[in-house]
Amino acid sequence: MALALTRLFPAGRSLPMRACMALVLAASALLAGCESLSPAECATADWRQLGIQDGSRGRTDRAAAYYESCAKAGIPMNAAVYREGRNQGLVNYCQPANALNEGLAGNGYEGVCPAPMDQNFRNIHNIAWREQDARKTLAQIQREQDQMQAELRDSKTNEDRKRMLRDQLSRSDRRLEDARNSLRDASYQLDRLRSDMRQRGQY
Repeated sequence: MALALTRLFPAGRSLPMRACMALVLAASALLAGCESLSPAECATADWRQLGIQDGSRGRTDRAAAYYESCAKAGIPMNAAVYREGRNQGLVNYCQPANALNEGLAGNGYEGVCPAPMDQNFRNIHNIAWREQDARKTLAQIQREQDQMQAELRDSKTNEDRKRMLRDQLSRSDRRLEDARNSLRDASYQLDRLRSDMRQRGQY
């Protein structure tokens, strides 16, 4: 990309402001994934409301992707208004209570919160996410054990297979104990977090 820009605008020649904005947005679109809008959506888009929606959902800045898809249809995209809306949406998304809920739901965090809020959001989100992950891991091991136990009780299961299942169950018991310990530790951390948040009026 840098080489291409050098060829288009040799040293000593500056880019007009409008060209700079277009190039920055277009280049960023390469990193913005496949998020796009149809021509009809571009024509009717409320850029502020779309920004609020993206911010409230914890999405990264998608102005570049929207700009690119709407430019193909010859429709202008107001990046400044979109970003104002997104910043407004992030105020709601980046609240401590939402960090807790997002983590417990198993949702990821894309590092979108402003610097003053980011670390606290990460800390809360990580504690909540670890608890739900530990809970899921324990449930998965228990389901696997239930399946193996059912196969052991099945009269159609031959002796070689039963020996293999018993060996697997023995190893699974150790994994089960580790999973229970992990959940116990994660739940303890989550309880402490909730208590602290209640004292601060954040939950």
